[in-house]
Amino acid sequence: MAKLASELMVDDVLGEGGIIKQYIPGFQARKSQLAMAQLIQKSIAERDCDVIEASTGIGKSFAYLVPAFLSNSKILISTGTKNLQDQLFKKDIPLINKTIVSGKQLALLKGRSNYCCTFRINKFRQQRRFQTRQLVQVFDALKSWSETSSTGDISEFSDIPENDSLWFYATSNADNCLGNECPDFKSCFVFKARRKAQDADVIVINHHLFFSDQALKEEGFGELLPEVDVLIFDEAHQLPDVASHFFGRSLTMRQYELLMKDIIEAQIIEARDSKDIQEVCILNQKTIADFRLVLGKFSAKGEWRHIQHAPDIKTAIDELCQVMSTLLKQLEVLKARGKELALCFTRLEALNQIFNDFLLSKSSEVTWYEWNDRSFRLMISPVEIADQFRKQIDRSLYKSIFFTSATLSSNGSFDYFTRRLGIEDMQCSNFISPFDYQKQALLYLPETLPDPSDDNFAEAFANECCELINATRGNCFILFTSYRMLKLTSKILSRRLKNKLFIQGEQQRSELMNAYLKTPNPILLGTSSFWEGVDVKGDKLKLVIIDKLPFKSPGDPVYKRRLQRVTESGGNAFKDVQIPEATISLRQGVGRLIRDINDTGIVMIADKRLQTKSYGKDFISSLPDMSRCSKLQQALEFAASIK
Repeated sequence: MAKLASELMVDDVLGEGGIIKQYIPGFQARKSQLAMAQLIQKSIAERDCDVIEASTGIGKSFAYLVPAFLSNSKILISTGTKNLQDQLFKKDIPLINKTIVSGKQLALLKGRSNYCCTFRINKFRQQRRFQTRQLVQVFDALKSWSETSSTGDISEFSDIPENDSLWFYATSNADNCLGNECPDFKSCFVFKARRKAQDADVIVINHHLFFSDQALKEEGFGELLPEVDVLIFDEAHQLPDVASHFFGRSLTMRQYELLMKDIIEAQIIEARDSKDIQEVCILNQKTIADFRLVLGKFSAKGEWRHIQHAPDIKTAIDELCQVMSTLLKQLEVLKARGKELALCFTRLEALNQIFNDFLLSKSSEVTWYEWNDRSFRLMISPVEIADQFRKQIDRSLYKSIFFTSATLSSNGSFDYFTRRLGIEDMQCSNFISPFDYQKQALLYLPETLPDPSDDNFAEAFANECCELINATRGNCFILFTSYRMLKLTSKILSRRLKNKLFIQGEQQRSELMNAYLKTPNPILLGTSSFWEGVDVKGDKLKLVIIDKLPFKSPGDPVYKRRLQRVTESGGNAFKDVQIPEATISLRQGVGRLIRDINDTGIVMIADKRLQTKSYGKDFISSLPDMSRCSKLQQALEFAASIK
């Protein structure tokens, strides 16, 4: 007699003879997957929390989804990327829901800018900037689609690429959304998605949304996330950086410029007789542009304290404060004339507050700036995030909280990850991969290459790449720690190889990957964004090359202050921070190669420090247990054996 869903255990679903086989032909039970699922089922029952490293190949999504669905708990799953978010919601979760016959209500919730805004679409359709025939057609098509779409998710509208700047005019953000004052509020796609999430049993979001809406109350929308029993963070290795960004505050030249334009547009519509404010906005735009020019006299990125007393900076700041104060007074008078003017006033107040906080920073924060020839950004960032993060995940609000990823540990220790998030008291577990790395993969550490700091490294590195690429006939990822090395290598390879090169920056990441998969014997060259979240199985990836160990630049203002803080407290910044962080990143890059039980290939790490520095063994011991060699001929022989 078949068991009811409430009677099932994870073994009944994922174990030998488990019912999931009925829905996935050829499904094979995996010891590590089942063990992870059993741990999560036990932890939910006992209201425990866990940090779980699930190595590649375990199938961690099923390992947490099955016990979560069997628990009859309300579940919130937060992912690091939209790709995983969509995969979970459109593929994995429906399958588990069907397998267990739980009938749970499901909801996918993305950030506001992922949904079209019918109010803004109609508003900008009327404006002259869109009066070219092509743009009129695009906005007419947008309007027609928005009237028939059930979700308003912009990824469904293929006429405009997902990252096209046109979406700014067809979506809203926290700055320009009118909330419940909007005439289209009742039909708002963001409001509908959030209302659906309130009623759902399983909600899938991403880390950015979790943090940006943790207050649960937002102007015009009330509560965003419902109370849940179980909180699951997948791709949890990204949490420290996402949290650091969220707990900081920033303002940009673009924010100021857009606000000035919006004030002028709102004045024309809601206070046509008050044209004086247009002159103040134009003066503000000029003052902001002048400030950017002054900032450009210094380094492109640095701590504010190092330049704040420079005479030119002090003069520029005084002028900016003066014109902003004038604008704030004028806008305060006009804000009663209309909803959009009132919203602009609120936005200006918020920007001014951040600016004032930036000028009067606290010792627990780092104030820093970034500059380029088009814009600038001023940032207030916390040095440490552990205390704030611990408050965000108040244990009293949840039965259980789980953190999982393929890469959370460094040299067998979870200390770096748990310490950064302030969750040292949680149980940590590691479930090993079912892959036979000794047979499937070779780790090649060239013994003849110069040190990465050597002037001859780029040429020697490119030579080694060519030898291996010819042996595997392409089908290669080359992962870099800097754009400089990427550009140098791509120039050399383009002269010496006939393979098609796919270079980061030439296309959107998704377009680049689609083209890579359709091309015979391709080569992809990428930096940090390609070190993780890219899943290529089979013969399309036989070789992963990494130019050097991914140590983060100590010149980054926040990172530099973190290192200083560790040293001042008596720790070893290199050992306690830099090595663990670089190890986790390296594991992500190496993890691109073997994605399936039938995959084979070579990983080359060209950094000689792995063999010459004492810390090299710590990096190597953190990697999968691959066969290893240091001679090119051995690597070429392995390549010949896996063709």
